[in-house]
Amino acid sequence: MLENIPERSDTKSQADVGPLLLDAKAVAAVLSISRSMLYQISNTGELGPMFIKLGTRSLWRYDELSAWVRAGCPPRGVWLTMAQNQGFGRQDGRRF
Repeated sequence: MLENIPERSDTKSQADVGPLLLDAKAVAAVLSISRSMLYQISNTGELGPMFIKLGTRSLWRYDELSAWVRAGCPPRGVWLTMAQNQGFGRQDGRRF
């Protein structure tokens, strides 16, 4: 019975794939700041990337955070323009 199951050589192993979305604890760790500082800079607009609500959870896109850091951590107003040009799907601070 098991011999009829094809091998899945076309997929990567789970260990090779990192998370796509990060919670506040993970984002704070990646940025080397506390969670309270994360929420503070997010509320003031110093943190460029905006979170995504998934149910009751606030999550940030890993690829967008990485791009934001590579761009020099610009404030949200500047980042939104840059992110739109990089294809992150934002317009006027809202997802579309």
